[in-house]
Amino acid sequence: MGSLTRFPLEKIVQDYHVAHLIETGYGHGHSCKAALIAGFKYVKSCEVYKPLFDKSQTEHNDNITVKFSNSIEFLQSPDVKETLEKERCVIFLDAHYPGADYGNESYKTKHWDQETRLPLLSEMRILHNQVSNSIVIIDDCRIYLKDIKFGDGVLPDYAEHAFSRKDEFLEILNKFSETHFINIHPEDTGYVVLWPKSFGETPIKPWIKPGDKNAKFYINRGVVGTTCMSLNRRLMDSRFTSRWFVGNGLDIGGGSDSIGIYKSLFPLIQNITLYDMPQGDAQYVENVQDSSFDFIHSAHCLEHMVNPSIALNNWIRVLKPKGYLIMTIPDEDLYEQKIWPSTFNSDHKHTFTIFKEKSWSPVSINIIDLLKEIKFNIEVVKIEQLNHSYLPGLPRIDQTRTPFAESGIEVIIKKI
Repeated sequence: MGSLTRFPLEKIVQDYHVAHLIETGYGHGHSCKAALIAGFKYVKSCEVYKPLFDKSQTEHNDNITVKFSNSIEFLQSPDVKETLEKERCVIFLDAHYPGADYGNESYKTKHWDQETRLPLLSEMRILHNQVSNSIVIIDDCRIYLKDIKFGDGVLPDYAEHAFSRKDEFLEILNKFSETHFINIHPEDTGYVVLWPKSFGETPIKPWIKPGDKNAKFYINRGVVGTTCMSLNRRLMDSRFTSRWFVGNGLDIGGGSDSIGIYKSLFPLIQNITLYDMPQGDAQYVENVQDSSFDFIHSAHCLEHMVNPSIALNNWIRVLKPKGYLIMTIPDEDLYEQKIWPSTFNSDHKHTFTIFKEKSWSPVSINIIDLLKEIKFNIEVVKIEQLNHSYLPGLPRIDQTRTPFAESGIEVIIKKI
């Protein structure tokens, strides 16, 4: 079971002037209530499971209408058709397994016919050619698609599936391509977002939340990365294990050298969620909610950002109060070694130093000056040049390609 709260509802209201939600399965009303909190004006839903419908009638709200109906009759009702014709809507197709998500019924119950148990394909046929100006979000697409790695795993054996109707599902889905961009998202039990082309070419993305399993962590058998290089140093400093790496972490730019690989070495880490290029633009982390992670880790990522100040403020934005940002960046003298543009990484856009009056680099950034641009209330806990294993007598090489020299600066910030 997914949730409409996975999506940036406030942005949908504010940026796209969507004010109506049509939902096919009220349940306990979590999605409907979240929509109203986000700024939606009106919500129309249906519920076919009588005990849940009866409960909905005890929760009076003038802005929510719940009909005792199956989803097919509901979507064909004059009221819904008129709303779709006149208003921009979000349509959340969440009607399946009546009563089962709340422990009232079996996921393989035969109390209803198949159209009531798994009505999605009929719902999509009804909506085709009626929703050109509406966002359609389909929940639980893993019922039809078994070859995608979904966040909550494959559909369990105790639930009825429709794998045999996969081709039919994709065929109907493709019919929407004339008016909508089609995006499949693996979060939770799988979502399909049909984004109106009239809204522009930047569809909304689901929020990335603590604990999301959006990447597989694996050890790079080649040259170690700077996160791997930092382990022994960090394990000898109890502050990393007892204060800084605590709770749910977001690893920005972790790639194949994520701190998530080494989670077992830091016992107070609950989860690591990776944020790299497949997840979005690390400068903005737009699909991460404010104050949602206990700590942020980033190793040698800030130098790739077009605007490090914007990036740093957004990284602090998604950090919870009292949480820590643990960040490393290359030191310009230890890493670039007085040559620019970079000969070791052509994507580097800036060089960094802790503080200099004058630098040889035309794109040098003093960390102390950069930290002054943070708009949040912070405490700088640590700034250190990581030169303890650097070998100054070597010929000019990238020493981060050896097992011993981090060649960087570590900054640790606490959000107040």
